[in-house]
Amino acid sequence: MKRILTVVIILLWVAAGYANEEITVDLPGGATMVFVWIEPGSFTMGSPSSESGRDSYEGPRHKVMITRGFWLGKFEITQGQWQSVMGTTPWSGKDFVKANPTHPAVHISWEDMQAFVHVLNEAAEDSLYRLPTEAEWEYACRAGTTTPWSFGDDESQIEAHAWYYDNAWGVGMKYAQPVGMKLPNPWGLYDMHGNVWEWCRDWFGSYSFIAQINPTGPKTGLDRIYRGGNFINYTQQARSAHRAGDASDVRNDYIGARLLRRDVGATRR
Repeated sequence: MKRILTVVIILLWVAAGYANEEITVDLPGGATMVFVWIEPGSFTMGSPSSESGRDSYEGPRHKVMITRGFWLGKFEITQGQWQSVMGTTPWSGKDFVKANPTHPAVHISWEDMQAFVHVLNEAAEDSLYRLPTEAEWEYACRAGTTTPWSFGDDESQIEAHAWYYDNAWGVGMKYAQPVGMKLPNPWGLYDMHGNVWEWCRDWFGSYSFIAQINPTGPKTGLDRIYRGGNFINYTQQARSAHRAGDASDVRNDYIGARLLRRDVGATRR
């Protein structure tokens, strides 16, 4: 049955003066989700060898061009949104989870995310939704920056921007925190650093020196990428370039996701 998606366009001006165009979309079950428009552009993916905490698989650095703009979730997918769409609560009864509609949906595998996406696309009668590619994720996380974190290179500033070991797990808050409680990155996206890892579309693979256009990662692999760090990790794991991953059927308390919505033209001014 066709579901009419109600889209509300709003403009949000952040301190840097960037106009973050947003849409609010109705989800099956009655919940809504806010997306931020990400303009096409180019960036250098990966980290320099001089970056503190760098892992070898964050290089080699290479130029990436994103030729198609997209809508990216302003927040990580919440428990309330997951339950609205899927009618399930996979985190129920699990350790190190606080059940609350505003906290990130966790104990969701990469495969579970494909089912979530399928339900949304069936409701839309179009292939609008998917996970972001690893390149799209890092491009949006960096938001035009080249520093270790989107807020700069001063590690002491992470407290204001991310949930990580020192202000969550290490002080007894041993679970993911409500979304949107910390400062956003320059493009208006919240919790890109810390809180929960976010599944990406790609298989985990090695980088190349060669410049790429809209890369989608290797064709096969053992693990799926996730990005951003989590509430158990230290600051190094929350850097924009840090990479990690796991098997596509893995579920735990510190992995969630953020959704991408394809632009269909009519939703933009």
